[in-house]
Amino acid sequence: MNKPLVSVLMPCYNVEKYVEESMNSILNQTYANLQIIAINDCSTDDTGKILERLAKKDTRISIVENEENLKLIRTLNKGITFCEGEFIARMDADDISLPTRIEKEVDFLLNNPDHDIVSTLFYAFRSDRPNKRYFHHSPLHDNELRGYMLFKSGICHPAVMIRKRVFTELNLKFEEEYLHVEDYALWSKAIYKTKVANINEPLLLYRVHESQVSTIHEDLQTENKKKVFKIHCSHLGLPVDDDSIDVYSSVAESVPLYSSFKYLDKCESLMCSLMRINKDHSFCDAKYLEYMLSIHWLRLCANSRLGLRVLRRLKDSPLYKEQNYTSRDFAILYTKCTFRLKYKKSLIYKLVFR
Repeated sequence: MNKPLVSVLMPCYNVEKYVEESMNSILNQTYANLQIIAINDCSTDDTGKILERLAKKDTRISIVENEENLKLIRTLNKGITFCEGEFIARMDADDISLPTRIEKEVDFLLNNPDHDIVSTLFYAFRSDRPNKRYFHHSPLHDNELRGYMLFKSGICHPAVMIRKRVFTELNLKFEEEYLHVEDYALWSKAIYKTKVANINEPLLLYRVHESQVSTIHEDLQTENKKKVFKIHCSHLGLPVDDDSIDVYSSVAESVPLYSSFKYLDKCESLMCSLMRINKDHSFCDAKYLEYMLSIHWLRLCANSRLGLRVLRRLKDSPLYKEQNYTSRDFAILYTKCTFRLKYKKSLIYKLVFR
């Protein structure tokens, strides 16, 4: 067999309900020159048996059995050492890759040698309603993704393809310090060493369920995001003390930590500093950064619980760009300010009152 160009890395833990469909979505890709590394992380259900059955049908599948439950980060780093391909594609054992995903990612990396990481847009869905899909869009180009990733991950981890040199030459890895945001941390370090992008097409079906990290470990995830924010602050020359990172986190989440005009001023000051730094050093696309910060400014004011008084403060800021806001944005703003609604973490609240 020829040396595979693409190694697909799929950690598996108690995914008997989903792993066969996920694996088949890789086996049925239009790009076939694959090495598939399936790592069974001490599953206690029938995940291992299903993997063995699938491996007997397709020799591209190699099964690695962890002797102890290493969990995701150590399993990923272990798995990378088994990957022989020039490109490493990630796949989660409960998601579904659409048929041309691997082919299009390979084509992108071959045609863009200055990029080392590419992902795709995706649809989110729930197992109980598989035909109802929610389209998720992130910026496509490196110069916009750099701005976007100041505050959140713009790369869909289970849809990503990475040149192996990111790990062997750039010396990056998934780190336990950033538990539950380890992918965001990796991309955040990578953008200071290489280029990243998204393909302008949804090529993954991302399964949403109650046992996901973002559901059951949200508080820890939020705290560890602050460590990622320190990566950006260190590179951009911003302070990294706890109070400053709290302000940065407030801007990223669009929720002021304290309900006061003084704290809102601190948030505004940080965002204006980002614009000045970008003007001097051209870190990312200036127009995109201005647009993104204007959205965060509106949402910060909406979530400030300062009542209708905040509207004047909103509009007096250089961050206020009325052309960037929709009628829905203003409806949410006036509703939240009128009733001084406190930001909630529920999914429904986020969908209705972002």
